[in-house]
Amino acid sequence: MDAGLGDSSWFRKRFGDAGPATARALIRAGHGAHNRSSDTKTASGLNTDEPYGATFWQVLAIGFLEHLSEVQGIGTAKPKGFRYEIPVINGTTVHALKCSSRSGSRSDRLKLNWSQARDDSLAHVERLSDEVLPLEEWLADAGSDHLAEAPSSEEDAVVLAAFVASASGGLERIYIGDGYIDRNDNVHWVHVEEIPIRLEFVELDNTLTVPSDRFDSAPGDFNLDMGLAQEKEDTEDS
Repeated sequence: MDAGLGDSSWFRKRFGDAGPATARALIRAGHGAHNRSSDTKTASGLNTDEPYGATFWQVLAIGFLEHLSEVQGIGTAKPKGFRYEIPVINGTTVHALKCSSRSGSRSDRLKLNWSQARDDSLAHVERLSDEVLPLEEWLADAGSDHLAEAPSSEEDAVVLAAFVASASGGLERIYIGDGYIDRNDNVHWVHVEEIPIRLEFVELDNTLTVPSDRFDSAPGDFNLDMGLAQEKEDTEDS
């Protein structure tokens, strides 16, 4: 086990003993998504990065769950409006998402595509002080027939894992923390940590171990639900 990886106080609070395994699964899933997305772009023969982005989010979602399959305390959820299952690790739901191509690499400049489904799923994440709605708006959400609850990140936590990657640059950054997305696609972090994108050794299957400077042999067959048109929340800007 890599000392310190996924073992911060925040990781322990969110994932318990599964923190290190969660961090490793995110790293492995990110490299696998990049490799397969690069292959898709090459096969497409297109100059645009749209095939890369459209593939990445799907392979990432599948791969993350695959790499967590043997970890204790793992469940899955499929929030309303989502096209795929996402992991729930010791009570914490993780949204693993690729940043938009117009996003920077700094944690305070990230952009993730906003959608109503994601906004609903992240509704209880604590908001920054200047983002909190007035009390009357929490109590009576306009156009809703139910009372809105004040946000909390202490129970039934939902966290973001944001991947900065491109066909030309590879996997560049992985950020994880308590955060939410505004309607301009900006990511706001209440708490954020960066996961290194390299491990000393990454086991890609039961028989093959690859040094940290190579991640181009990730195995596994994925059945991608690809199409020419994607819903806003499921696409990346080219």
